Amino acid sequence: MTRFLFITDTHIGASPVGFQRQPAYPERGEALLAELRDVIEHERIDFVLHGGDLIDKCTPEQIREARRLLDYPVPVHLSIGNHDLDRPDAAQLWLAEAPDLFADGSLQYTVRYPDFILHVVPNQWEPGVPYFWRTKQEPFFLEEQLPRLEEELRREPNAVHLLAIHNPLFGVPMEQSGLDRIVHEIAPRFRETVLDVVRRYPQVKAVFSGHNHINTLLRTKEGVFLSGSSFVETPFEYKLVEVTKSGMRIETRRLDADRLAFTPEYDEKVAFVQGREQDRSIELTFGE
Repeated sequence: MTRFLFITDTHIGASPVGFQRQPAYPERGEALLAELRDVIEHERIDFVLHGGDLIDKCTPEQIREARRLLDYPVPVHLSIGNHDLDRPDAAQLWLAEAPDLFADGSLQYTVRYPDFILHVVPNQWEPGVPYFWRTKQEPFFLEEQLPRLEEELRREPNAVHLLAIHNPLFGVPMEQSGLDRIVHEIAPRFRETVLDVVRRYPQVKAVFSGHNHINTLLRTKEGVFLSGSSFVETPFEYKLVEVTKSGMRIETRRLDADRLAFTPEYDEKVAFVQGREQDRSIELTFGE
């Protein structure tokens, strides 16, 4: 069994705080990420997958600070997000300042573990400028990205494969939010682009995303699709993922509030961010 933690949207360095669903405490990032170290050590975690928006603005100083805060005894893999890419030379900066967060000298990479293969394929934001985000919220992939992913998928068709991107594939259903609209609706073209790959390569069992700061979890005939709430927003949640060659278990947990040196606020009006139990946990056997 391989066990990893999934966290996302830490927005280290945010001042003032921008987009948030629940009260956000990026200034407490060092203490919150230190608490995660205890989880890593006590739960025998093999690695940490960060779903993106590790930092709030891309500067060499913020990248170095983020890398310092993620100095864990296990590997950390970053599925880079839009806030991590808010300057045209962001890709070069990341690879120069924090190359160990990526594999193969690229922001798109593949990592092999005993029970599965992880593919990190960052979506794009600004047409004409790879790995750069200014304002657009219309995710897409470069022409060469998905063929590169498919080449990796064809190499080991009998292995379990997991995929990490930053932008989710599905919005938050009205049944979860209680609202009369889908929250964070996703462009159908982007969703169908990824679903087409997953349909043709059923060895892809799950797709992990961040970006919306909401716990969602949808199981379809294609696979499992999930997003996570922001780790620096109350109540500071993360996902524990256990994978074997025959199945997977995902559980959403939160840091122990009694260990925190401050009392965070919480907005009950948007409690749907944490999700229902079905939006937080799942256990499945592959091939069911």
